[in-house]
Amino acid sequence: MKMSLNSYVYHEEQTGILPRAKGLCCRRVTKTKILGLLVLVGIGLFLLTISGPHYDMNQKMESGSRRRILPKITDYMDPVDKAKFGSVGNNRLDRGNIQNNIPFHKKRDYRQRLPTCLIIGVKKAGTGAMVQYLKLHPDIVVADRELNFFDYERNYNLGFDYYKTLMPMSYEGQITMEKTSNYFHNKETEWRVHSMNSSMKMILLVREPIARAVSDYLQRKLKDKDTMDLQPTFEELIIRPKNGKINEGYPGIRPSFYYKHMVRWLKYFPLTQFHIVDGDNLVRNPYEEMFAVENFLGLPHLITRDRFVFSEKKGFYCMSLDGVNGTRQEQCLSKGKGRKHPDIDEGVMEMLTDLFRPLNQQFYKLIGRKFDW
Repeated sequence: MKMSLNSYVYHEEQTGILPRAKGLCCRRVTKTKILGLLVLVGIGLFLLTISGPHYDMNQKMESGSRRRILPKITDYMDPVDKAKFGSVGNNRLDRGNIQNNIPFHKKRDYRQRLPTCLIIGVKKAGTGAMVQYLKLHPDIVVADRELNFFDYERNYNLGFDYYKTLMPMSYEGQITMEKTSNYFHNKETEWRVHSMNSSMKMILLVREPIARAVSDYLQRKLKDKDTMDLQPTFEELIIRPKNGKINEGYPGIRPSFYYKHMVRWLKYFPLTQFHIVDGDNLVRNPYEEMFAVENFLGLPHLITRDRFVFSEKKGFYCMSLDGVNGTRQEQCLSKGKGRKHPDIDEGVMEMLTDLFRPLNQQFYKLIGRKFDW
């Protein structure tokens, strides 16, 4: 007798017997097997955790507090350096090698990159010191010399690919920078920078304009020690003999016309892309100025106050770097820093003060900030 589909389903529901499929083997899963599987998974996860770069078996959690797991010192080293560390017992990192300040697991895409920030000047306002201080930060790499790419036409005509070959190697996430102190007052630079990167950030250091001009003169004079005593005086270069007026074309004074140069740059870039450093305060309080630079670049504050130590002998701050076995060693800027300026004729000083006073006021208004000049 034939059985309908409905009666067949009813029959199976009543009897609780399902038709056996050919070749199908149904095995019963017990609670013991499930528990064993969970234990194996737990062991596997535990082994993965302790093998990670941020796990330290010696770290303990205080009762009622949250723990921040920090990387071990060897996590910041390349495999070769890590082997040396274990063999000789060296317990320091070489801060002169910027690669060693970056966790090893973050070292990716090591190559040359175009800069995203420029130190554009001004000359004799502390640009050299700024470069040395920036190198204290592990997220910054700076070209070791002034490249004069944007202010020298022959260099600029070589193209941006050539410019990239001049950059230091950097990892993903680091900021590549270059400093050329002539960029700010060169009339061709601003549009050339804009043509490469309209989002470029600029760091500009300014200083009391007369003192900056005298320091510029002194550096030019001391370049050739053989003819140093034969060089004209500052007054002879700064005053036109025909009419007794200020020689505004003198190369040593031109960078001090901050207002005139800033107007040109603001035609291409908004003020928000500039960070203006008080060069005089950089000498008195380098930590304060570097803290502001880190804010501008959006970087964590890793250039700490204890990195700057005042030198009674030099009369200004030096850097405190990591030495051997956890010690610190003092490193000062070059001997040319902090030179004593020559005395300037009072009449010439009054003329320069009258020249710069209105320009300084216009500069303050333009940038929305006032300096004690």
